[in-house]
Amino acid sequence: MKRIINYLVFFSPFLAALIATYLTFSDVWLVWLAYGVWLAMFTGFFVFLNYTLVTLRYRKYDTRYVGKPLNLRIAAFVTSFNEDPGIIKDTLLSVKAALKGRGDVYLLDDSTRPEIVKEMEEFCKANGIYYIHRTDRRGFKAGAINNALRLVGDKYDLIAIFDADQRPTSGFFDAVIPFFRDENVAFVQVPQKYTETDSYVSQGAKFQQEPFLRIIMRGRSGSSAFSLGSGTVFRASVLREVGGMDESSITEDAATSVKIHSMKYLSPYLDEELIWYGEPPPDASAYVQQQSRWSFGYFQLTPNLLKMNLDIQVFFDYAAGFYYWLKESILTLFEIIAPIFFLLLRRPYIKLDPFLYAIVYFPYLFFSTAIFTYSIRRKTYGLRGFLLHQFVEYIAFFGLTVSFFSWLARRKRPFKVTPKGRGRRAFSVVVPHVFFDILLLLSIFAGVAWYPSAPMILQAAILVNLFWGAWHYFFLTGSIIVALSVPREREEARYVEKIKK
Repeated sequence: MKRIINYLVFFSPFLAALIATYLTFSDVWLVWLAYGVWLAMFTGFFVFLNYTLVTLRYRKYDTRYVGKPLNLRIAAFVTSFNEDPGIIKDTLLSVKAALKGRGDVYLLDDSTRPEIVKEMEEFCKANGIYYIHRTDRRGFKAGAINNALRLVGDKYDLIAIFDADQRPTSGFFDAVIPFFRDENVAFVQVPQKYTETDSYVSQGAKFQQEPFLRIIMRGRSGSSAFSLGSGTVFRASVLREVGGMDESSITEDAATSVKIHSMKYLSPYLDEELIWYGEPPPDASAYVQQQSRWSFGYFQLTPNLLKMNLDIQVFFDYAAGFYYWLKESILTLFEIIAPIFFLLLRRPYIKLDPFLYAIVYFPYLFFSTAIFTYSIRRKTYGLRGFLLHQFVEYIAFFGLTVSFFSWLARRKRPFKVTPKGRGRRAFSVVVPHVFFDILLLLSIFAGVAWYPSAPMILQAAILVNLFWGAWHYFFLTGSIIVALSVPREREEARYVEKIKK
């Protein structure tokens, strides 16, 4: 019965959009566009509804510890693939200091560059850290973790996982371990932290994470908070019970979390600053690569999600994640081209009273924005954070759309570590953005020229499309500016290097 209800919930936006399209499409050749626009509206509402419910649960969030630290043995896995040795070394030492003798540190290094392998092997040997190196990269990060699990056997009670650029504070395990006094707790997740935010893209990536880490994950704490791939501490027995990390998905963290939640285990989220260092994507190219990997992994997760016997609340939380990525990918493309078809080509795609649309939709737009703004009001977000958040999401829409079609075509995409270090101007990333920006600007001019000679009812439709055309033009333009920006000090450093040469 649960599965039937979950199916109905999951496909309800598709069905609602189909009905709305049947009742309102005006051009049989553009029925696909009408359906895409309606689906974007319904998925947007789906995500907003979930956000509202999660926000209500977030208000009950509690971080009380559940007892004194337990005497548990911990294996801390730091994963790496051709990462900067300097970054890895500092992370390894931070993890070792945080353990305080309660376990061992393992570097799971899948690097293919001999100089990195040699340097890290020597460093680990000199600092009492176990070094595990693979050459086949089977299962990528999940495969490296599963390989290490087999090697350590049942020697440890807890398995902690850290990315090479996520460093725990000295009190990390002191705060996390007490939660495992409850036998139903499968893992504890702490928020990741971005500290190296010296570009607009990296700042936007940080702001994008704020509503997720401060609101959504708090609201999902216990029931559906999922592993973020780093800063996660698993109960070793539960991880073995579900067969280790899921190697079928490039976002093994979320895929494994779904399996764990289907078995009714709990996953507390501890929203405290227990990670003191983290590198976000430094430029638009790196950001798109990261977001494309996350979206593709979530698309991969969806068929399994529908098969799981999840409680409705847990299922709704995960399904909202799917619709978020769908909305940010191909449905954003539909929303961008819709006013272009109407204003520039004068091809109406929906037959609907524009006054009725304005009366119903714009209050909803205002209301949903107000709820979001109210929920995030006490965080370090603000107008600047909102704009940078939206700009970087628009940067990613085309790459996410490619990921969506790759998933539909059942293509396998290799796991790629998000590049770190210096950012670069990403001209190739924004080629589609410039193309659509020009078309939107032409559409706005065409709409303004069309307006005086149009009948009143058509004038209202023109105004609605002018609003959306200007909306997307503003955010696309902002995304282009952000994508092409490079931190001033880095530009100066490159200029100095050029002079020296």
